[in-house]
Amino acid sequence: MVNNFVTRFSNLVNAGVNLARGPIARASMLSLGIRLSGLALAFIQAILTARLLGPTGYGAVATILSAAQVLAMVAMFGFGPMAVREVPALKASSELAEMGAFLRLSLTITFLLSCLLAALAVYVVIPVLANSPEFDQHLAFGGILVVPLALLILLRGWAQGFGRVGNAQVPGEVLRPAIMVCALLASLASGYAFTETDYLAVAILSGFIAVALSIYLLWRSDLRSLPAPSSSRSIGKTAETALPFLGLGLTAILQGEINTLLLAALADAEQTGLFQPIARIAPLLTLPVQAAAMRYSPRMAELRKSGDIDLMQSITRTFAWTTTLITVLLGLALGFAGPWLMLAFGPEFVAIAPLLWLIVVAQVLSAACGPAGIVLIMGGHAGLALAGQLIGLGANVILGIALIPQQGPYGATLAMAGGIIVWNVAMVVVARARTGITPSLLSIFRASQ
Repeated sequence: MVNNFVTRFSNLVNAGVNLARGPIARASMLSLGIRLSGLALAFIQAILTARLLGPTGYGAVATILSAAQVLAMVAMFGFGPMAVREVPALKASSELAEMGAFLRLSLTITFLLSCLLAALAVYVVIPVLANSPEFDQHLAFGGILVVPLALLILLRGWAQGFGRVGNAQVPGEVLRPAIMVCALLASLASGYAFTETDYLAVAILSGFIAVALSIYLLWRSDLRSLPAPSSSRSIGKTAETALPFLGLGLTAILQGEINTLLLAALADAEQTGLFQPIARIAPLLTLPVQAAAMRYSPRMAELRKSGDIDLMQSITRTFAWTTTLITVLLGLALGFAGPWLMLAFGPEFVAIAPLLWLIVVAQVLSAACGPAGIVLIMGGHAGLALAGQLIGLGANVILGIALIPQQGPYGATLAMAGGIIVWNVAMVVVARARTGITPSLLSIFRASQ
């Protein structure tokens, strides 16, 4: 059995080398480079924000940004991730007029909903937050961020569906933080007293600039060549199909933002600010999986049409072991560098450096579970993927409510790690049962038997 396993592992390595020459690997490398650049800029932005605003100011703007992100995901109504599945499927079947109708409808609904929810944020959500002494009433205008954030998520999904990795990532993940970094550096160099109001104003401006670039790139590469949209797209049916994707997107964004919101509600702005380095560094550990998923997702949607389960399993197996290995190496680097990374934010943040190891363990286990959520979504089981995410989110919220009042950022980190682990384990079990594909590293051992 040992020899069989060694032979199988050798075959996997050879398959990985061959896949490195394929379109998924090339797109993954491009995506990885863009995400590295974007995350580096976002990390610099976070450091400058902490230095200029301090833990309390950082906590205040982070809470508003988190609320805007959640409302933006609601406004996008699931059309962004739905486009990742629909666009390549419609393209493969040459239903280009139908694709145009879907894109037009998704843009219209997203824009109208984002304007409505931005008004709700400005006049209701953020004023409620302003009842806390750490928030100022005039920061309510930050709710306008809902509009560009919602449009960026939608356009990212369009571009990913068309297979345009650069178009999907550069506007939101590189241009936006680059503008913020330039503004923060200019403030630092000039000695200008950069306030929370200034921060939110620049965030809104950078968001709209990124939307303009995304529209231009998509128009130049794909949209201008589409035929006139068909008039047969049913609003009710399309919205019904989008609902599971809305749930998936909303739970995904809540998994990233819920602990910031819980800290704002159950602790104070200073504790919320102290947690932000953990919240900003955690996405670095998802980099290998997210980069590979940019091309893997539409490829799985294409293969679903042909029903080639063996090829889907082979690609998924390689995805799982390569991304897990890279995540382990990245996690070790971040864990050991934790004290120096936290010192960059300020001396107040150094004490929470050990918390990084909790997130490292959780994200390595997540990578080892493989792309279970993507397998379910691209296999037509978005509702089941949503159920798995809701289980993880529920675990996070329960742990957060129990731990945050006494433990602050320590409790928030434990809640985040617990939610990640519960969610991924649930997804693996369901994906195996419903699709016949084993997305986790267990597929290697199963194949060797």
